[in-house]
Amino acid sequence: MPPQPEVHYFDRTLPGSNFPPKSAKQRALDEAWRSRMFNEVQKHVSEGNSYEALRAAMTNFLDHDDDWYRLLFSWAPPAALVGEITPRYAICGDAEIAHMRALAPEAKLILLLRHPVDRFWSQCQMKFADGSLAQDDPSAMRLFDSPNGRPRGEYSKTILRYCQHFDPTRILVVFLEAIQRTPAAVLRDIHAFLGLPPIPIDPIEVTRPLNSAPNPTPMPASLRSRITAAYRSELEILAEVLAGPAIGWLDPSAPTVFPDSVLCLSANHVEELKRRQRQPLGLRPRRLDPLFCISMQRSGTTTVGDWLESHGLERAGYPTSSRLGWTMLWMQGEHEAIFRSPEFQSVEIFEDDPWWCPDFYTVLAERFPTARFILLTRDVNDWFDSLCHHSGGMNPGPTKIHARIYRREHYLQDLMEKDPHCDLMQPGLLSLLDHEAHYKSVYLQHNQSVREFFASKPGRLFSGPLNAPRTLIDLCHFAGINHNPAIPIPRSNARTVEMVDRLANFKQIGLNR
Repeated sequence: MPPQPEVHYFDRTLPGSNFPPKSAKQRALDEAWRSRMFNEVQKHVSEGNSYEALRAAMTNFLDHDDDWYRLLFSWAPPAALVGEITPRYAICGDAEIAHMRALAPEAKLILLLRHPVDRFWSQCQMKFADGSLAQDDPSAMRLFDSPNGRPRGEYSKTILRYCQHFDPTRILVVFLEAIQRTPAAVLRDIHAFLGLPPIPIDPIEVTRPLNSAPNPTPMPASLRSRITAAYRSELEILAEVLAGPAIGWLDPSAPTVFPDSVLCLSANHVEELKRRQRQPLGLRPRRLDPLFCISMQRSGTTTVGDWLESHGLERAGYPTSSRLGWTMLWMQGEHEAIFRSPEFQSVEIFEDDPWWCPDFYTVLAERFPTARFILLTRDVNDWFDSLCHHSGGMNPGPTKIHARIYRREHYLQDLMEKDPHCDLMQPGLLSLLDHEAHYKSVYLQHNQSVREFFASKPGRLFSGPLNAPRTLIDLCHFAGINHNPAIPIPRSNARTVEMVDRLANFKQIGLNR
């Protein structure tokens, strides 16, 4: 293993990455980084360990390229097996895995799995501990909806991506429950998988907990309900195809089966995963006619999605729309490209953009005659206040799209004249606070136009105040599903202290200009 077992070489280009530059020259411009690295080398020298000093210098002060990656393992004896441990490789895409395969075509891979909901909560607790995540449900949900959240627990997709580049027999699946129950057997099987000879195993040492959360707290019931609902399809796939502990993940009352300590993947597993993956991507018919939430942003769109998903509906929200570029397709008028996507064809509740974008509901109502629509509203002053707090007083989302939605496209020319290289797909280029009356007018006009359009289409629109106690309960009846009183009313994307402070700072800067 390299000195730092988590190398993070292949995942550096993934969304949300925050690593030092690959270029040694660029890294050296960072005085704090340069000082830290020199101190590391000096420490080894002062300890008389010239070998480690040389290795630290070569690995830290070279460009991080393929030659550098190979160098990390060149210090091992010729006959030794080498490897690294980077959990984030689980969300690598095809390009990153192809790169991995090109550098190490004979590599063997070990995939450690635990209940996806518990894995996510463990991730939250680690971030709570280092202060990078506020300890509340809205912050946890924002992490879950990020590229580094939900995809980390979509194990079936991870397996399929890797099996496009590696033979499945080169991948070993190990369940956390097996490690907890029979750790010695797991280690023996891993050794056999890697072609290593058996070694004596200390029964006490293998049961010693490592890397445990310092002060573990139980996952709030409301958050567990929402995350479990989001992983429902994935849990069904894992239980059917991988079996073993995954059966208990889906149904905690089912007896846990441990046929083996590990699972050696086969071509049959891959084919079954492909078959099951195709079902939620268009081949499985919808149980309900599609429901489109056309409330404007900051009017409970995510709350509607969380609520109905918790009641068993298949959902597409911001993560899906963002990944597939649906809002840009709306802007370009490529509506059928949205409707043809397998993800669109399997979903029952659609929330967030592009569904609330200007007049898109008229297209949806005509294109899907049996579809129904949801409009939640709130006091216009509360709405604008929420919009400002969640984006720090500047426009949320890509500026070019925001300007189209809120009829501010003429301001884009001003931005380009000030900076011809301005990237209009970046957020935060237009002030909200300086145009309060305009934004409130757009919001009120949207709600009025929706009601007028559906006035002649009885039964197709559900409209209600976001904060009324019975709104979401009545929404269940409108959707044709039974309300589960055990599911708490979500308060998704609620305002945080950080949002309040950021907007206050923005206002103060404006006063001092």
